[in-house]
Amino acid sequence: MRKLVSTNIIVTCLLVLAVGAAPADPSVLEGPYLGQKPPGQRPELFAPGVISVEADFEHSAAVFSPDGREVFWCTNVGFVTDKSRAGHLRLYFMNMVDGRWTPPRPAPFVKGIRVERPVFSPDGNRLYMEYGSDPHQESDNDIYVVERTGGGWSAPRPVSPLINTPAMERLHCVTADGSMYFSRDPFTRNEEIFVARWMNGAFVEPEKLGESYNSPAPEIALLVAPDESYMLVATINARHSDDLCICYRKADGSWTDRILTPYECGGFLALSPDGKYLFFLMEGIAWISTSVVDDLKPDDLN
Repeated sequence: MRKLVSTNIIVTCLLVLAVGAAPADPSVLEGPYLGQKPPGQRPELFAPGVISVEADFEHSAAVFSPDGREVFWCTNVGFVTDKSRAGHLRLYFMNMVDGRWTPPRPAPFVKGIRVERPVFSPDGNRLYMEYGSDPHQESDNDIYVVERTGGGWSAPRPVSPLINTPAMERLHCVTADGSMYFSRDPFTRNEEIFVARWMNGAFVEPEKLGESYNSPAPEIALLVAPDESYMLVATINARHSDDLCICYRKADGSWTDRILTPYECGGFLALSPDGKYLFFLMEGIAWISTSVVDDLKPDDLN
């Protein structure tokens, strides 16, 4: 196996996130990824003061459209200083207009609705999300989708009766061919991971996946690479903190054992459109370089 990142990386990561960078001014944000300095293998807060805001409670990754001109994330504005705002988790977005990023604003197609985990389709014409009007009734949550229209986005609708059931479904990721990996009955002993393949413009019957995707430890997030060559899994360990693991697909289609990365992760994994960066929850929305994916890859798979 290639040389791993420094054993001191977790301590360094926490220091970086605690210190952060100077808050940015959204009126002058330009360029890819809001003009933020790209990270290395130490997690850094993404867009501090704009997307990662000290007074807010972020609860997703930063999710960019395939063309890199839109970003969506979920946050509870002001919750850190005003706990009466419990349940006010909303979907926010920014987009690039004439080369500059607009200020953050609530997504109008889910106004007043609790939404989590936005994920784009490969062509950027659909946005999937976990959707629930009552934050105290998690079993009501299902996966919904909005589609681009001439004037913006459609109203949300259930993604498919093949995916949504009376149980709770949570979206994990969508791959390059449009297939959706998701969990059913998460955070319980009955949780199972499925994949619904995208064929002829629709999802087909989901396939229940095996032990490579499921473990005794609860999975809080799953991200399968767009080409399905590797898989990132966030789980709750015996210390009640969150581990981020990676495994790689072998030539025969099976997966390697999970390899523990040096990062603690609060879930909500998302890749940048170019595949260079991983976004996840860690005392705000953090991002790192995906060069760690190559660094941890077993030599016999290279």
